[in-house]
Amino acid sequence: MDNRASEGGFQNPLTFLGAALSTTASVIIALAAGKTDDNRAFLVFTAVFVAILALAFIVMLLMRPRRTGGARNTGRTGLDPPDSEMTYDVFISSPMASFPTTEQYEEHRAGIRQVVEALERHCQFKVYYAGLALPTQSSFQRPDLGAQRDAAALRQSKRFLLVVPLALISSVYVEAGYALALHKPSVYYHHSDVELPFMLRQASQYGNDFPRCKEYGYARIEDIVQDIETNKSSLFD
Repeated sequence: MDNRASEGGFQNPLTFLGAALSTTASVIIALAAGKTDDNRAFLVFTAVFVAILALAFIVMLLMRPRRTGGARNTGRTGLDPPDSEMTYDVFISSPMASFPTTEQYEEHRAGIRQVVEALERHCQFKVYYAGLALPTQSSFQRPDLGAQRDAAALRQSKRFLLVVPLALISSVYVEAGYALALHKPSVYYHHSDVELPFMLRQASQYGNDFPRCKEYGYARIEDIVQDIETNKSSLFD
């Protein structure tokens, strides 16, 4: 039933009751006109009482907050701003501090920069990747400050892209879980030697609480770049 229709007409209980009492008061006053003084006084008093009661119901009706249409399940959370207020089109998560050596980090960072450039060129995406501003491991921020910055950027991103080159103990899995909680459409790339945690494997099949998620293996960074060139933004659909 349309809520607006029920609130606008006599289907609303308060509206119906207020109208009924108002009509009753009018009828009582009409009856009082033909009665003796004693009966007339009683009927007039009753009419006034009923009229006040009707007015009270009408005031209650006017003060009731209007109900809007039923909330739609948009697949988003209260933590998520609307798409129109998003800063980034995609958030890239990939290991950084967990690499054993700074040389490994710098080599991987160079590969992720290729992914960033492919997303910008072929998808016209605005990309967030923390490593862009951190050329070496010595340039990392303190963990608490970096975590705050990355969490804020993830909330402000429409999509999530995970790239896991090695089996490392890394905060990327925390970020992937946070993206799931925020209902971000996600794509997971992991090297063929890496097995993702159980909850990330085909996560979208676990029910409506999970967003669209895709999982792909890769051998070289160039495989990811080629995927982006071929599929463009539909990679996240």
